[in-house]
This record gives sequence, structure tokens and C-alpha cells, in this order.
Amino acid sequence: MRAAVVTEFGAAEVIRTQDWPDPEPAAGEVLVEVAVADVIFVETAIRKGHHGEYFAVRPPYVPGGTLAGTVRAVGEQVSPDWVGKTVAGRATGFGAHAELARAAVATLVEVPPELNLETAIAVFGDGFTALMLEALAPPMRGKEVLVTASAGGMGLLLVQLAHRAGAHVVAVARGQAKLDLSKAQGARTS
Repeated sequence: MRAAVVTEFGAAEVIRTQDWPDPEPAAGEVLVEVAVADVIFVETAIRKGHHGEYFAVRPPYVPGGTLAGTVRAVGEQVSPDWVGKTVAGRATGFGAHAELARAAVATLVEVPPELNLETAIAVFGDGFTALMLEALAPPMRGKEVLVTASAGGMGLLLVQLAHRAGAHVVAVARGQAKLDLSKAQGARTS
């Protein structure tokens, strides 16, 4: 399979497309043919050699944590019914920036046919975090809620959730386009 490989710690130039062996799903895992993978800021920091105390990764490695695609094979203790399903989830360790990646079944959600994979992957990580924050928040009806960085992935989800909960959402973002996007989700902007 082809994979984007971090060959050494450094800037984006250290990433090379290489042929790597196809991964094999372990027990409780599936093999996903990756259609879409995200890139988050912390992954760029890891590629530069930061956060080694939290992420035990050394070059060469295939980056990428979150993916969406089609299940092509299953490991032991996984129902063969997973084969052919369109899913979004977390790659085992890293490895999502490749044609094939392993993922634990426990981290996967099936993507309904009416949802495109780009949208599914965009909300996968931030969506879980936003819903957790919503569950922890006090009642918001009638309250003023400030959302900073309101046009980012997390910010837009928080604007929508707070608005739906009946809050008066004040959004802060840099630039008119970002403010317009926040306003379209139900916020007042400043």
C-alpha cells in the first residue's frame, strides 16, 4: 500500500510517499480502506518532534489519527458483518494517512449514506468533545454564552449546541468571513 511516511522529525518536507506492507487487523480490529483522513494541529507538532512524553512515536511512521472509509477485512473476535460498511473512527495508534489502516471496532461509527465522508470526519473528533461539554454544561436557556475561535471545528459545534439550548451566543473570530459563518450558526458576532 502507499502511505505518507514521516521519515524524520521536522517540517512538512520530511513526509514522503512510500510503499509499506499492508497492515493486518488484530483481534477486535478491522482493516479500513481509507477514503478521508484528517490532520489536526497536535499531529503537526508530533511530526516536528514535540510531545514525545505523551506520544511514543519515532520516525519512520505513518501519521494520522482519524479516518473514514470502507471496512475491507476483520480481525479475530469481530463480526464479518463489518466488511463493506462505511465507517469513521480512530486509527490504531497512528496510520490513517495511508491507503489502508487498522482501527479498533470500539472506536468506529457507521456513517449513514446521506452523510458525506468529509463531513463525517470533520465532526468526528470535535463532535464527541462538543457533546461531552454540552453534557457537562449547566442549563443555558436565556444565558449569555461566549464562544471564542467560533469558526473553527469545535467553535462552530459549540455555537450550534449553545444556540439549540436556548443561549444567547456571542461569537468571537478573526475576520468577517469567520464571523459570517458563526452568525449563520445562530450567534451574535463581535
